[in-house]
Order: sequence, then C-alpha cells, then structure tokens
Amino acid sequence: MSKLQRMLCQWFFLLLVAVPSIAVASYSSPVNSTSRSRAQMVHRLERLNLPPGIATSDAFVQRKITEYMGGGGSNTERMLGRANQYFPVFDFYLRKHEMPASLKYLAVAESMLVPHAVSSARAAGLWQLMPATAREMGLRVDQVIDERLDIHRSTEAAVLMLKELHLQFGDWHLTLAAYNAGPGRVRRAIRAARSNDYEKVSKYLPRETRRYVSAYLAAAYAVNYYDDHGLKPMAAEGTESVRVYTHTNLAKVARECGVRLSTLIRMNPMFVQHYIPASARGYRLRVPREQKYAVQQWLWGRPNLVELPVDENLAVANEAASLMGFDPALTLLGSRAEGLVYDSPAWNFRLLEERMLLSFLKDYRAFASL
Repeated sequence: MSKLQRMLCQWFFLLLVAVPSIAVASYSSPVNSTSRSRAQMVHRLERLNLPPGIATSDAFVQRKITEYMGGGGSNTERMLGRANQYFPVFDFYLRKHEMPASLKYLAVAESMLVPHAVSSARAAGLWQLMPATAREMGLRVDQVIDERLDIHRSTEAAVLMLKELHLQFGDWHLTLAAYNAGPGRVRRAIRAARSNDYEKVSKYLPRETRRYVSAYLAAAYAVNYYDDHGLKPMAAEGTESVRVYTHTNLAKVARECGVRLSTLIRMNPMFVQHYIPASARGYRLRVPREQKYAVQQWLWGRPNLVELPVDENLAVANEAASLMGFDPALTLLGSRAEGLVYDSPAWNFRLLEERMLLSFLKDYRAFASL
C-alpha cells in the first residue's frame, strides 16, 4: 500500500469515528437533555391526582426536585420514612373533611415531616401553623401545651383551614398562597391586581409565596418518584400512643416504665413543660412501640379512670370504616346493624366484629402508606 493510500485510509477511519460522536454530542446537548428532563417531570406530575387547576410547568419546580433527589437525598430518605408513619393520619382527616388526598404533600413542603419543626417566624409543627392562626382553629398554644406539635390535632386544624380558604377563594393556587401568606395578604393582592387570576395576582405576592405552589409540586414528585432516582425510605422509629387524662410527669413515666426521658421529650414536643396536664378529653402520649405495654400497665394502675385495657385502635377503625362505607354487621349477618332487632342474640359476634374492624383498619393503613 502506498503512502497516499495509507493516509487516505487513516482519514476515512477518523471520519467513521468522529461523525457519529459529533451526532451523539449534538443529540445529547445540555439544551436537549434539559428539555427532555422537564417534559418528563411535567408528564409525571400530571399523572398525580393533584388539586384541579394546579399548573405543573415551572423552572423552580425542577430546581426543588433536584434538591430533593440530589444533594438532599439522605434528608429525603428520612422524610420518606416518616411519611409511612404520618400519611395514614393525613389521609384519614383529608377523607373525613372531603378534601383532596394529595394535599398531604403540603406538609412535606412545609416541614419535611419533622413534627417539632419551628421556623424563624415562629410557625411550628408538621403544618407550620402560626400561634394566632392555631388558636383561631381551636388549638391550645401556651406555656404548657402547644398542639401545633400534636400530629392529630394539628393535621385536622390544617385540613379545616385549607377547606375554609378554598371556600373563600375558590381557586387552589390562591388557596395555597393564602395558607402561606395569610388570607388578608392574598385579598390585598387581588385588589391590587383587580383580578382573581393567579397569574396576575402573583405579581403582588411575596417571592416566597409565589414559589410556594412550586415547592408543593416538588414535594409531590419526590414522594411518588423517589425510587426512579435511587432513593429508599429510611426505617422510621416505631411509635404508639396512649391517652392520658390525669396530671402526669414525663420524668415519672420514664422512671417507672424504663423509657429514656430524652426519648419521651423528643416524641412529645407538644408538652412544653414536660408534663401532661389533667384533661377530660385526654392527651395522646407517644411512646416507643416496644414499651407501650409497660406504659399502659403503669397508667392503668393509677386513677386514670378513662383509660381502659381495650384496643385503642377500635375507635379509629370505626371512624375509618364509617367514612368508607364498610359495615361489619352487614358482612357478618347480611343486614345492617340498624336493621337488627333482638333482645338476646343466640350468639355473640362482638369479638368477631372487632377483629374484622381491626383487620380492615390494618389493610386501610397499609394501602394509605403506599
């Protein structure tokens, strides 16, 4: 082969290698990659059952998603572990008050599901309620009790607040903006914009509020698509709760029941002074799951007359069953409870009914935590 032929062969080989590389580089340029990534994000968000009218295309949404899935991955995995604990509670109250189930993602955007979170503006709890707002919603917030840090009480208050705001504004963008900035601020922005259209109103809202809906969307994305980004929920600490009606000091509970005082304080931030005041309604005391029996035994040995040795989940099971239209009597006997007429039943199906209710609740919670 001559020198010229060898040179021609080398040039031909270089062209074979270089041309496909240039084509691939052009195809996978940052612009094209970013466009595909954003299109995929929008498509995935549209598949979620988000409140009607919530826009899913926003550059800030993508930035927040990157924070959840990238550098903040370990924090996100801890949050996902807590979601398995708290989402069944959120689902219950959202269903009870006929609100969209997807509003539970709002608590992720607010607090990353840290129940004792407190902001620099003094908003606190899973739903980041301000003291005055919490009191307006019927929560106790003082030097002894801060119910913003109670999972059940704060969740129901937040759900009712969202429901009132939506009735007032009739638009989910404005509702979420009012939850963040306050209804007065949103009303002033509506007057300034001379319109109820969120795109126009948002120009008169604080920057944080304008990005609030985007933060909510990013939280919804993170909870539903974490697996596609290689994240796994961290196992959350197992907890149970018992109701306490009499004045009880957390230090005494810890000493008598073999629970670390620091654990009780961490699990029960709502008891500001580390004791439970007497209450006819009672307060939930959260304890490590494996030590619930010891705490119950100690409580029942004291004059805590309302706390009875029955499965405390039965009341919750009854509520959940009634909300979802499940009637164990109809399943067991073929007739609804109100249709049964008898003085002395031939057989006692109470225990069987309770087992069925508890089984239903277990399945419901398992489904809600998915």
